[in-house]
Amino acid sequence: MAVVFAVAALVAGTAGTSYAKSKKKTNISMANVLEDTVVVSSYGAVFDGSLETFAAGSRHNARPEFWIRGPATLLGASTGAAGDSVSSVDDHIAVAIPIDFFDITGCGPFGEPATAPAYGTGLVELFGPQSTGNSAPENIICSPNFAFGAPNTTGVFYPQGVAFESPYDGVNPGHDVVAVANQFPVVGGSPDCPWNPNPTLTCNQAACAPAPSNIEPTKHHPGVCGAGPIAPGTGLGTITMYDRSTLAAYPAYSSEVAPLGNWTVDAINPFSLHPYTQNATIGGCFSLLAGPAGLTFDESGYLFVVNNAGADAFDLSCAPRYVTVYAPGSSGDAYPTSLMGLFGATAGTLQQPIAAAVDQDDDVYVTDYGDNSIKIFYPFTNFNTATFFFEGQLEGVIQGRHTKLNVPEGIAIDAADNALYVVNAGNNSLLMFTDFPTTGGDIPPTLIVSGPHAKMNLPVGVALSAFTPTPVPTGSSTVSATRD
Repeated sequence: MAVVFAVAALVAGTAGTSYAKSKKKTNISMANVLEDTVVVSSYGAVFDGSLETFAAGSRHNARPEFWIRGPATLLGASTGAAGDSVSSVDDHIAVAIPIDFFDITGCGPFGEPATAPAYGTGLVELFGPQSTGNSAPENIICSPNFAFGAPNTTGVFYPQGVAFESPYDGVNPGHDVVAVANQFPVVGGSPDCPWNPNPTLTCNQAACAPAPSNIEPTKHHPGVCGAGPIAPGTGLGTITMYDRSTLAAYPAYSSEVAPLGNWTVDAINPFSLHPYTQNATIGGCFSLLAGPAGLTFDESGYLFVVNNAGADAFDLSCAPRYVTVYAPGSSGDAYPTSLMGLFGATAGTLQQPIAAAVDQDDDVYVTDYGDNSIKIFYPFTNFNTATFFFEGQLEGVIQGRHTKLNVPEGIAIDAADNALYVVNAGNNSLLMFTDFPTTGGDIPPTLIVSGPHAKMNLPVGVALSAFTPTPVPTGSSTVSATRD
């Protein structure tokens, strides 16, 4: 492990970096209505996924203004959505669908020939901002022939989360970019560190640590631990990003669109142990990705990824659960700038993290359904000279009976940091907090949207347009942004 960190440090080059931080001011709203228009994605029952859009000003037992649901939406390809995001360019909605059990979409059937990799890739859908009812998506991203041995050109594989990048951060000017957290495949190597099954070789000897080989007996795919806890040098999952303007219009699939910053990884399909290579934007030996679930961008282009391999490990004691942060424009085998939850003061703070939101000061709010809490971290502090990334610090925890958190999953923050939104999968509700200091506490929500009229069915994601441009001062060429 030390060798891996040493090599990665040369790539990262972040030693001595410092970050300024100001304290976030809370804003207390007395209005018992939604402060923003928000989109909720529901996992649903079998073949019954949906998207609910609640308008600003909605109250407790509100009906969604738009309700996307039905066979044409493809949201019921299996059991529905895993997360959603809203574009700051034109309010398009992206949603991740992890798997298509019966090949409804063409993105991969459930049962394939024994020689095939087995299972499809899942898919990402994009809907127009006014879509409602049984509306078809405008775009679908997947690799439909992957289950039959074709390359995974798009790199989508069991997607768990999506996030739109700020169009005003200067990283991809003029483009609307959406990122996808792919929980699979098992990554054994990459071009800078080719995979080699010999466990005695280390990465600087041209071999990554071997991919896990043990089979978890009840899941019938490799246990994440393999012969021991997963460590730098192996990986589980990738991040892929796409320019929305390059996507084919549905019913065509964007199956030949390679992700931005295209990069290949040596992979093993965890459902069949089939080795192959696939495309990615971020992935490989040094990325430290370990079951990416949720992701979000800050206004400067930093990418925050919640890693939770707990559902795929032998037991939680060997399951990586942490948050990685990547520099703006990262691609390839990108080493994280910050990692919270694994080492130092933040070690062991996360039980079952699932999603994250970031405020203007880069305070990171992470939903943890393992103990019905929201953990609040600051990422750019406590630099570790041995690992060459920041370990961050835990600033506070929102937890307690007054919070009404009940299996919290999706989370989002509005532009002015005035409202924090969280969905509860445990009781089909949307919470809005307008007083949420980084010190945390047993804080009651300002508003709870729930009830039969709300149409939520196992909600897992919540999103709103995240960024709006700030006017550029006269005579200045600097472009800045605020969160929306």
